Amino acid sequence: MCAALGAVVTAACLYRARLTPTVANRCITTAFAICTVGVFFAVPAVASWAQELTGVDNIAKLVAHICAILWCTSLQITMVDIAYDPEYLKTAIFQRATVALVVLLVMIPLWLKANAADVEFTTAFAANVPVRVYLLVYLGYVFVTCCELAFMCGKSATLNWPERPWSTFGYGASAAAAVAGIGYTASKGGYLLAYTVGSPWSLTLEEKLSPALSGVAIIFLFIGLTLPVFGLAFRKVRRRLSRA
Repeated sequence: MCAALGAVVTAACLYRARLTPTVANRCITTAFAICTVGVFFAVPAVASWAQELTGVDNIAKLVAHICAILWCTSLQITMVDIAYDPEYLKTAIFQRATVALVVLLVMIPLWLKANAADVEFTTAFAANVPVRVYLLVYLGYVFVTCCELAFMCGKSATLNWPERPWSTFGYGASAAAAVAGIGYTASKGGYLLAYTVGSPWSLTLEEKLSPALSGVAIIFLFIGLTLPVFGLAFRKVRRRLSRA
């Protein structure tokens, strides 16, 4: 469902990016295209197909995680373009792109070291140290970016009220999505840290909670970043009707 919705949202964002080719609009489009690919590879049937096609174990999980990193980076750049002065934009893009690159350069060797036919990159394999470290690096990055996105989206929602209600509700939904993302990383990362110190909670609870939070985060973000598109469309319709 998220993959199908992502394709629709990507098309809507592409429409907006063509009408208003700003850095933010282009990054939003890129973010949703990347997210759609990542969610698609997270579907179990697609993951099995990718593994059979390439002959590489867990290749779909690596692709999904790389897409998640690039997705977070694109969203960060989007919000930086919206929330900060233009003079800071190039520096901010460089900073966030560098951090994302470093995280990927750490994750990929860990993935190669831990990858095997009998291994899955999930909390169920927390006993595998390379898997645990790999997941903590990935989740740590997502946690930090979600915290920044929650702050910037919440700030933008406040600044746009009441003059631009569509944008306000869009940024508000995006802030809620970021909070759900924080909950997702806290659930998985907290379990892994608790396992490390020898006192993890129920794995069954974690495996039910994390997918629910990630799904909520994706859907709220889809809603939040497409509301301004519909707002723009409605404003254009109203202008045409007023002229007629």
